[in-house]
Amino acid sequence: MRITLDQNVVIDMANKRSNVERLKERVAAGAYEPFVVEIGASEMRRRGIRPDRYDLFEDLLREANLESAARLAPMMIWDVTFWDHCLWCNDEMQVLAGDIEQVLFAGSPRIDIANVPEHSPDAAVWLNRVCDVQSMWCHIHYKNGIFVSSDSNFHKATKAPRLLNMGAGRIARPEEL
Repeated sequence: MRITLDQNVVIDMANKRSNVERLKERVAAGAYEPFVVEIGASEMRRRGIRPDRYDLFEDLLREANLESAARLAPMMIWDVTFWDHCLWCNDEMQVLAGDIEQVLFAGSPRIDIANVPEHSPDAAVWLNRVCDVQSMWCHIHYKNGIFVSSDSNFHKATKAPRLLNMGAGRIARPEEL
């Protein structure tokens, strides 16, 4: 079974948190084929992971024992995605990303990233939203089976069914696998 691990799960695996122990065992036993999205959330930026530092992203994956996990290239977004590890997108891809954003963040205040300081809390929130959208976009676009996230936003009763209708397959917390 192909599973997409969101950034929080990757970080939890690297930090050896208890919520991912069972998942790590199941991946090691071959029960799941893990995929990671080639994008760096704001938590990763604290580690120096930026669009021009893909090597540090790979270091994180090694810490998480995910160095052999398959990679999913997200849509290209300036100053967010890694150079040479993203896709030029077409209108259909943008529509899916917009639909996912609408499900996940419709009730959230819009952040005009061009008008907030780069290292501000608003910039971190914006980046995390983009990464959440791109993670789910990759999961659906590449047709993986289970989206694994500890982020409660993906699991809300008002959101999960709509994501499933878009093609998400199943959404699970790491401890549920």
